[in-house]
Amino acid sequence: MATSSEDRDRPDTDEAPPGEADAQDTRREEDGEDRAAPDAAAPARASRPAKQASAARRPAGKKPGARPRAAAQPQGGSLGKSMILFLVIIGGLAAAFAYFGQEPAGGTAGPKWKPGDKTQVEVTLVSTDIKDLACWSADEISGRHCGFESPTKGWSKGDADDKKLLRPYTTTDRVQFLAAGLWSESALTAGKLPSARFAVKCTYTVEGKMKRPGIRWSSEGAWLDRTDDWYTGILSDCKLITP
Repeated sequence: MATSSEDRDRPDTDEAPPGEADAQDTRREEDGEDRAAPDAAAPARASRPAKQASAARRPAGKKPGARPRAAAQPQGGSLGKSMILFLVIIGGLAAAFAYFGQEPAGGTAGPKWKPGDKTQVEVTLVSTDIKDLACWSADEISGRHCGFESPTKGWSKGDADDKKLLRPYTTTDRVQFLAAGLWSESALTAGKLPSARFAVKCTYTVEGKMKRPGIRWSSEGAWLDRTDDWYTGILSDCKLITP
């Protein structure tokens, strides 16, 4: 078949012009991106419920990745123990003060005397001590004895001569002992005794020791059972010490 000049000059219909080819390629690329976009967005949409669920489980005010704080330990137990210990200490101190406040130092805490020793002592007194001071024991030392055989029974083996009746005394330097004869001394019988506390200076003749006597410092007070031994003897040559 013969080909005309128009046919030779007409471009092949299977090939697009260069401009149109580029435009077609651009549309195909955009169409590909449009088709790919929904697929890429799908995972993003799928991950939103998971993030929302995670946020719902996280407590309010907590930042992601923050470690939970340890629960504060209750302090009530340690505080209660401290209060109990404090009360026990205070109670013990109060009991100790009450005990030592009514009972002077022990009778054997002072000088080491022996029977036959004569020593000068200054005894502190009040005028009511003649009826308040007493001791109890079933023993006799050199014929001298306490006013009571037991806490509830008076002495029944003889008379109540002051020179035979032992009483507890305390010196101005806190030495304690048992002695007889003080209230029959002329210094205490010659006239009216001072109304306030006073002291007398006497010669104390040591005669022995009494084992663990009961001591009373007031006629209305309780007996104090001693666990130590007290010196016994007689007081003489007493002189009133004026302030």
